[in-house]
Amino acid sequence: MSHVYYAKVVIIHGTFEDYRQQLVQLAGPGMDVGVLQVGVHEALLRPHLLRQIRSRQPAVPVEQLLREAGANRIDWIREDAAQTLYLQRIVEDLDPQIEIAVPDLAGGRAWHLQAVNVAPAWAALGGPDTINWGTLCVGQLDTGYTRHKALGHGQPGGTWLLTDQCRTIMDSDLPPGYAPDLVQPDDGVDPMSPSALFRGHGTRVGSTISGHAVLDDGFTFRGIAPKVPHAVVRITDSVAINDRQNEFAQGLRYLVDVVGVDVINVSLGVFPPVASPAMKRAVAHAHAQGVIVVCAAGNHVDPVVAPARLPETIAVAGVTWQSLPWYGSSFGPEVDFSAPAANLYRPEPVPQGIGTQFKGMGDGTSYAAAITTGSAALWLCRWGPEIAAKYGRTGARVEAFRQAAIASCRKPPGWYPTPFGAGILDTGRLCTDPSLALP
Repeated sequence: MSHVYYAKVVIIHGTFEDYRQQLVQLAGPGMDVGVLQVGVHEALLRPHLLRQIRSRQPAVPVEQLLREAGANRIDWIREDAAQTLYLQRIVEDLDPQIEIAVPDLAGGRAWHLQAVNVAPAWAALGGPDTINWGTLCVGQLDTGYTRHKALGHGQPGGTWLLTDQCRTIMDSDLPPGYAPDLVQPDDGVDPMSPSALFRGHGTRVGSTISGHAVLDDGFTFRGIAPKVPHAVVRITDSVAINDRQNEFAQGLRYLVDVVGVDVINVSLGVFPPVASPAMKRAVAHAHAQGVIVVCAAGNHVDPVVAPARLPETIAVAGVTWQSLPWYGSSFGPEVDFSAPAANLYRPEPVPQGIGTQFKGMGDGTSYAAAITTGSAALWLCRWGPEIAAKYGRTGARVEAFRQAAIASCRKPPGWYPTPFGAGILDTGRLCTDPSLALP
């Protein structure tokens, strides 16, 4: 774990958006500035933002600058304490998020699709609504799924989720004999428990991979790989899986050995980033079988979390619609490339029945990983025979995808490759340029 300090600021007067605007002035142009609210009056500022502010005003103590911007109190806390505050925050108790309207020129509600240039990939496969996926399928380890319009529930033709192969693999958190066992149905469904801080996470991420729905206003919501066959394994109620590494290993092996998926999405992480032997062995096994395991780099901590930091996985950091590194993304040398991670339009899951609502402002490298998972499925579908002939279903296939994605990335002006990878994923080039796509 890095020995860096976060500023926990207390804001009594004004809003956190007012405070953020003051920090924008201090940080200067070319940086995504954000504050992470963790309490009614408390928010976190990450170390890289503090360094930027200090570099522009070296003669003034950074604490003085933060106070002049509007902070009533400042505490300096370690990274592990900051992560705990992030994971335990009750979002419903916090200020409403400011809805950031992405210009239509940049893609509007579908900005992330435009940002990764997915249209040429869809065109190469006959259009987004008529892709023939054949036997290809993706897997997802997450909080499970809910029945939602975005995943085909309640729509003509039904869902493309492989519901008969979705599973729940979760051991009880309670010691034996502490309370009667609560047996969960082995169906992968997220029960949306009120005590689960990340309830619905699997639905939001899953629809970013395979979603497809026509909304009442005529807008067509699409995942990167619309209607790709998709199996979900529920292993957690939280994005933090420090105590779910055995379930992770079991779920990963199930998807690889039983379902036979081609790509697996992991929008979950372990922090401090120490992977268990079981996690390492499962990831190595998936790699050896040619299964592309795509992992989120992490949120609101600097070091890349596990399993994203393991060499066999594809580690993805996050960017904004302006092609700036997202302020909440983890970063480091383990990152392969970046993809959209802030202000994404996504479904709103419901506890019972079929959800039909959509809501903006989804943030997190969870979405960057999901976009990459869908892109990997498109790559496999587009170049299937060539991939099979050149690499087989071995680790070479995983490394070919990594190299192809890196080679086809676009690099915005001023892009620095080390912390956020080779650039921003370009799915169109990945699926249309054989000189890059088949290294």
